[in-house]
Amino acid sequence: MKYVLVLKICSLLHLNCLPEITDNFIFNSWSECANAGYLRAIQTTNEMDSDIVNRNQVVVNFQCLLVEET
Repeated sequence: MKYVLVLKICSLLHLNCLPEITDNFIFNSWSECANAGYLRAIQTTNEMDSDIVNRNQVVVNFQCLLVEET
């Protein structure tokens, strides 16, 4: 099975999220996708201004979606 990573950046304070970001890379396993999701979440948060992250209580959620193999 193959998976694609989908990230969602959300504000817990405002209870809203930006549009989902879909990674074009296809992962060969769930664990590869999940590990990439955790790393991308950390990277995304670190790239944002810390005042914005703190003031809006920003979190990065992700999911690994099954891709139909052709």
